[in-house]
Amino acid sequence: MFELEDDDASGREKCYTTVAQLPQFIDPKQHSTTKSPFSAILGHPFVHTVEVTLPKEVYSTIESSLDSKLQKARYARLSMTLSSLIEGGFFNTYIKAGNILMISDGRSGLDNVYTLREGVLRLELGKEEYEKSGLTGKHVRTGGKKHGKERYLVELNLRLPSMLHGKKGFQRIEWAFKNVLNKPAAWLFFDLGTESIGIAEDDTTLKDNNPEIITCEPVRTTYENITTPSFSDLRITEDTSELDFKNLCGEVSEWLAMVSLGSHRVYADDDIDPYLCRYDAPEVGDSKASDLVSLKWHGFIPPTWITQLFITLFRETAPRSCGTSAWFALSVSALGRDAIEGKDGYTIMVLPPVSSNEVESTTGEDKDAKAKDIRHFICWEYVGASIL
Repeated sequence: MFELEDDDASGREKCYTTVAQLPQFIDPKQHSTTKSPFSAILGHPFVHTVEVTLPKEVYSTIESSLDSKLQKARYARLSMTLSSLIEGGFFNTYIKAGNILMISDGRSGLDNVYTLREGVLRLELGKEEYEKSGLTGKHVRTGGKKHGKERYLVELNLRLPSMLHGKKGFQRIEWAFKNVLNKPAAWLFFDLGTESIGIAEDDTTLKDNNPEIITCEPVRTTYENITTPSFSDLRITEDTSELDFKNLCGEVSEWLAMVSLGSHRVYADDDIDPYLCRYDAPEVGDSKASDLVSLKWHGFIPPTWITQLFITLFRETAPRSCGTSAWFALSVSALGRDAIEGKDGYTIMVLPPVSSNEVESTTGEDKDAKAKDIRHFICWEYVGASIL
């Protein structure tokens, strides 16, 4: 109608969708790290926003236990040079012996951006700084135009035995940090090795870096009278065609996004002219008007805390606590994505339990196993196009 131009960038965006069954028990200390949804959580180390959406009656049931069992995450904002990272006190305490997560300011693909994870310092540099530093790296795509400036990636594993003061290779890094890459940068800092979940309020080890300690507090929003599909009737089996699978998952993902945005199109009393918008909620069972609650955390949030949140929600929304209609969606937006084909985030929706009576058994010995309800989930992982 409006003859809009084709958007090549959006055509390169991808969404990887997984539908699977969750285990009936998840051990917080020994959960899987290679299977979805935990692989999606651990695959996004730098996160700036976490949102949980669930029915209001479910939230009212688990609110007190969620507040008591979920620790508050704290992170720090620092101003540091790369040289200060490899100085004695900070280097030995946090990198060699500790486990921290850090990311600098800047835009990937345009500015120098640094990240530190599991002892590996990752430097994304422009061509000029890369050549002057004398460090060894590799060329990376930026997603820019044909004559865009080249970018290079340098990765330094600072936990290697050779990474010690006085070693020849380490002296090369020290020289580059003091003479070329010597501008202070603003960093976000999270200590994964502390029991205080991030950083203690009375921590004095970072006092030389003038830390600003920030606590991630949830913002609660209530959406009333929302047209909500009956997710208890959502079924995706091996017999579901690829087209039906794609359409159904896409509609549910779109509905969750519109709820998060507070769009009036999902309200049960929405009366917009269909000429302007013909959106309808997903046709899953008998839709009804219900109240939803959104909990949103904004800040520097690591995968370990998100895993704790997911497992807590999974346990508290079990059938014995909230009944068979309990569902929740966990949406995460990534921070510091790559300039091209970067991971933008993911959404995990845990569906209401499937009644054991609906599960077919092949032998009489499975009757006891059928007494337990089964929960499935849908996981969407978003991979974006170039940001330039």
